[in-house]
Amino acid sequence: MRDLCLQYTDLTDADIDLLEKMEAQLPFIAELTETDIFIDGPANNGVDAIVLAWARPEKHSLYGHSVVGEIAYATREPAVYQTFSTGEMVRNVRGVSQEGVPIAQTVVPLRNNAGRVVGVLIMEKDISEEIRQEARFEFLSEAADQLSNTLMALSMTGSSWEEWLGNGLFVLNHQGEVTYANRNAARMYRQYCGGEPLGGRLMDRLACRSMEELVEKLSNPMEFEFGAASFIFQAHALVAYGGLSGCVLSMQDVSELRRKERELNAQSAAIREIHHRVKNNLQNVVALLRIQMNRSQSKVVKTEFNTCINRILAISQVHDVFAHQNWDYIDLKELAEYILNKLIEAFSMPRQKIAASIRGQTVRIDAAQAVPMALVINELVTNSLKHGIKSSPYGEISILVEEAGGKNHIVVADSGKELALDWADEKRTNMGLYIVKLLICDQLQGSFRLERVGGATVATVSFPICNAEETA
Repeated sequence: MRDLCLQYTDLTDADIDLLEKMEAQLPFIAELTETDIFIDGPANNGVDAIVLAWARPEKHSLYGHSVVGEIAYATREPAVYQTFSTGEMVRNVRGVSQEGVPIAQTVVPLRNNAGRVVGVLIMEKDISEEIRQEARFEFLSEAADQLSNTLMALSMTGSSWEEWLGNGLFVLNHQGEVTYANRNAARMYRQYCGGEPLGGRLMDRLACRSMEELVEKLSNPMEFEFGAASFIFQAHALVAYGGLSGCVLSMQDVSELRRKERELNAQSAAIREIHHRVKNNLQNVVALLRIQMNRSQSKVVKTEFNTCINRILAISQVHDVFAHQNWDYIDLKELAEYILNKLIEAFSMPRQKIAASIRGQTVRIDAAQAVPMALVINELVTNSLKHGIKSSPYGEISILVEEAGGKNHIVVADSGKELALDWADEKRTNMGLYIVKLLICDQLQGSFRLERVGGATVATVSFPICNAEETA
């Protein structure tokens, strides 16, 4: 120290003795405060200072090598310059160490007996973590302001904060680092990304290279898979001073929902397979009936067999539909069209021309109503072909399907010249119409009417709209 003082300062021997006594105390002060402690003397140029002594704590020193003998320029250490100039102690002045570490300096003047400042005692503390915390706090403050604006915008578009409750929330800065994660988000990150979320690069796990790409990609909810788990993410931009400063990333765990969907799909496949097998079994029954029918020479017997076959085919069509689509309901109009075309193909005479039409709206009926209605349509169309049009060279059959007044309606009309049977007598000699009444009135709690309207025979069926819950 004495050599440095003689070379760089104008201090007297007594001043140097004072500084040397203080130097002996530096190791104790450094260990007590766990900071780097320095003594600087006034350089003889009247502006800068010279580092005369240094003591470091056993742990957490800011310096990897000694800086004793180096010039402490006033431009780089303003706190030292200020104390030499004013003679006053300066606390927690921020700066950068000679090794580039952000520090806070506390500088205490050392005076001789005459009151002159002959040196300064400096305590330097690493404030890197403090600066990071301040930056994080500043960003979160901006995020909070932006969140208020975001929630206001969500409420104006019909969304609300309640939609975020229970979700995971991440706050990412512009570099894509996680600066905040609520409990659900932190749990998800630890389990599927590994480590603690703060400072983590969640953006990389979402296959985005920049914050701009992340906000654009996740402006609408998007699903990602992490192993067997599934999460829906959506980004909400945070804007500060007109620029993108980060985003709030909402996360919803849909793993359980996807698991249930897979179970439902498996059940759906199983149920469709059951319907497919029932349809195939009914086709086998039809094949056996046809074989038996062909063994008979009686025209009456063949007619009865054919009638049974068409009834079974009507039921088979219902199972065929359920084997290929949703089994909760069936399109009544499509079912009627299929049965009408099959029956015309089966019953029409070789030279007979029959004009068939299906009109009305798409009406979906419950699965429990599908088989009874298939049989009803089969009987009504069969009745028109066998008794209404009969052997006329030309005939017309139309079916109207509609939903009105809380009920489903189906109207089958043919160009027959008279009623096939007086329904008012309630005779059971016509098996087909008896089946219609049994199914509609008793099973479906509906109504049936057969009448002549404008030169046509019209059968009207009405039955209540039913859903799966009511059936159960």
